[in-house]
Amino acid sequence: MKRIYVDIDDVLAQTIARLLDLLEQMYDRRVALHEIEHFDLSKSFRMDRSEVETFMERAHDDDILESIAPVPGAVRVLASWADAGHRIALVTGRPPVTNAASRRWLDLHDFSHETLHHLDKWSRPSWNSKGLPSIGFKDIPNFEFDFAVEDNLDTAVRLVEEFRIPVALLDRPWNRSMDTISEKTRELLIRCQNWEDVDRQLESIR
Repeated sequence: MKRIYVDIDDVLAQTIARLLDLLEQMYDRRVALHEIEHFDLSKSFRMDRSEVETFMERAHDDDILESIAPVPGAVRVLASWADAGHRIALVTGRPPVTNAASRRWLDLHDFSHETLHHLDKWSRPSWNSKGLPSIGFKDIPNFEFDFAVEDNLDTAVRLVEEFRIPVALLDRPWNRSMDTISEKTRELLIRCQNWEDVDRQLESIR
């Protein structure tokens, strides 16, 4: 039995694809997915601070979050992990105000999991202005994770370097530049093309 950390956006949910459609709707601006080389959307979407704030507020509305398509293979793999007795914790960087919509989306698509946590990944003052339940990186050791699945390179590196958690890094345009990552860290960062790859990597650490 393993304790597994699983991110949501662009791990379980095809979030960037939905945001690209929203960008076109709001600003009549089209960007191709392969052009999203920065996790910072102000760079990838060529937005100023005001535009980013307005855009992300809309992006976190219930109807947008609940309309995102699931990543192929994710539902099946999480179900097989749950059937095998693994304990799945969903750990998202979404602000805590999205909790209800996120839970409805997870239920709609039948994602197996035990818990859902909102992790303050970037220490933005507005991220949890209402003081809703959330966790910080200091809380990660309490979960005793054996394995993690992420798409954000900065978060993945922290999980490896601070907590020695092997991370399956789902390959995305914004996480391909690893020039500054040490060889020691790369050994525990396992780049995966899809959920079948992720499943095989979990098998390899049993």
